[in-house]
Amino acid sequence: MPLRVLAASLSVWFMLAGHASAQAKFERTPILFDFDIGEDIDDTFALATVLASPELDLRGVTTVGHDPYKRAQMACRFLTAVGRREIPVAAGEQGKPTKPLASWQVQYGNHASVYFRDPKPAKARAPEFLYEKLKAEPGRLTVLAVGPLTNIAKLFTDYPDSKKMIKRLVIMGGSARRGYSDGSKPQAEYNIAADVKAAQIVFSAGVPLVVAPLDATAMVRLDAKRQKRLFDRGSLLTLSVQALTQLWRDKNDPILYDPVAVALVYTEKFCTMEEMCLQVDDKGFTRISEDGRPNARVAVGIKTDAFLDWLVDRIAKTQAPAWPTMRVVNESKLVPRGNMPGRVHVFEDFETDIEKRWWLSGRIHQPGAPATGRALRGVLTQDFDDRQGETKTLYTAVVFNPVPGPPMGKNTQLSFRYWLKGTDTLRVQLYSLSRGYHRCLMLKGLPQGKWQEGNVDMTQMRKPDGTGGPLSESERIDDIQFYADPRAELLIDDIVLYDAAEKGETRPFPKRFLFTGWFDSGKQGKEWPGKFEIAPKLGFFWHAAKSIPHPNVKGQAWINIGLRGNRPLGAATHLSFRYKLVGTDSLRISMPVVQAAKVGTKGKGIAPVRVELNGLKTNEWASLTVDLNAAAPNALTVGSFVSEIGFFVPAGGQLLLDDLLLYEPRQK
Repeated sequence: MPLRVLAASLSVWFMLAGHASAQAKFERTPILFDFDIGEDIDDTFALATVLASPELDLRGVTTVGHDPYKRAQMACRFLTAVGRREIPVAAGEQGKPTKPLASWQVQYGNHASVYFRDPKPAKARAPEFLYEKLKAEPGRLTVLAVGPLTNIAKLFTDYPDSKKMIKRLVIMGGSARRGYSDGSKPQAEYNIAADVKAAQIVFSAGVPLVVAPLDATAMVRLDAKRQKRLFDRGSLLTLSVQALTQLWRDKNDPILYDPVAVALVYTEKFCTMEEMCLQVDDKGFTRISEDGRPNARVAVGIKTDAFLDWLVDRIAKTQAPAWPTMRVVNESKLVPRGNMPGRVHVFEDFETDIEKRWWLSGRIHQPGAPATGRALRGVLTQDFDDRQGETKTLYTAVVFNPVPGPPMGKNTQLSFRYWLKGTDTLRVQLYSLSRGYHRCLMLKGLPQGKWQEGNVDMTQMRKPDGTGGPLSESERIDDIQFYADPRAELLIDDIVLYDAAEKGETRPFPKRFLFTGWFDSGKQGKEWPGKFEIAPKLGFFWHAAKSIPHPNVKGQAWINIGLRGNRPLGAATHLSFRYKLVGTDSLRISMPVVQAAKVGTKGKGIAPVRVELNGLKTNEWASLTVDLNAAAPNALTVGSFVSEIGFFVPAGGQLLLDDLLLYEPRQK
């Protein structure tokens, strides 16, 4: 063989041998990941670290803690958003009471995608799910657990043979010599203390253990500078992490306990490691036994800055930026708000938490618009429109769901206050329950850096491609949505969805809304608490509330409307409603008022406001507005509350009630 041919052959052989060696060196480690997403934000960073690590092959995810199914839905949403929907998720065991889901992070699990777009959690619970995965590949899978050890203990208890199937168990939990997380007093680490019995089972199981305790995790604090470097990337992964970080509790620099454990699955270069015998006492403390045989490889120190820089770069560089195009569709203009609405379908001023469960995107910001206490600050979320929206990115958004989906009138308008910074463009969107699609309009050239009043004609909305037709009468709607560029700031306050003022109306648009009742959709007792019946198709528009016999006064009928919570009153209060009286022309209104200092004191301080109305129209629909301050000038004061309104009908009479509106009037 000629030398040049031999040299070429040897070159190819060495190249192939080197490639094979590189493949062997970087063989991916298959793992199962058990975590408690929805509490501290380090769980979200841990999942992101797993997904950003080419050394790891994520075969399945399980959740643990309070409401594990909701946590599983959150995990499904996250994985789908970042393009990894093929990874299965299973909800874990409830176990002992643990910290509830963080009140704002629950919002992440209530997104429309959770119910309509994302894969559902597996039918099997976590222990069974883990066992089936391990049984399929015995001795190959590493289990990574960064929450309470409830699922792992249940796995070992229900399936004892699983212990020999696990290659390694890597956990974040406990403490070795540090014994505390804040440098002040000893305390049991949360993951261990949350389910002590489970931790004792796991640490004594004889499974190879790698432990990331507080000694190597409590100092891993992600500072603002590194956060900015991470979130400026704008990839699907970093935007998704940022979305949950915005919903996390109000702390600036999260401690990233859990990502340390993720790194230990495939590298120890940042940590100082020791072999130890760790045991868990009955109070949840991990203790070092000097006499016992080592059962764990334990991280007792970490190069904090080096680890954080590595982690930020790894997560940030995994995916390309995915900023939205913010394409202009159905551009529209603001319109005058007009006078007193013909009908108020729904409002939200964010001054109480009564409807908080329906705030699908955003969190409270104080102060709100001028003369208000609170507003909702937009947070990152995906477009709710999965058909024609840009779902491969995230937006800064405020989304409010007006349950139970009211039917619209002939000329629906939307009033709101807004504050923008970083963009002059806002997309307003609505979902039609009747049609099953979204309509939107876009506003451009909006002022920035100051509160503004906005009002749009919702009949100008169309699907993003311009089709779909206008919003029509009796069409039921859902999800009032405001979208801005993800790099922008958005605040929304005082949302009012209403029918435009009727011809000849001279009363000004109200200053503030306190309650609206229209009874057209939803159930009495659930969406509409109180004592009455819902009369289908007998209302002024669709349905009405119908009086029932009073339980204590023979012959008398009544309607008692619950306001779903305490509604704070202002300087003036009016009550407007439509009524149809049969068998009488009289009506009494009673509204118990509670002074602010007496709220929650079991009825103390209640001053009922009573209004006697006589000579009313009968046998036909009529409308009426009552000045409650004039009826009880000393009872209704700023800072007082009302939670119910009673309508009492004399013996032999019957009442139908519709379009109830409690509001604070605006001076002309």
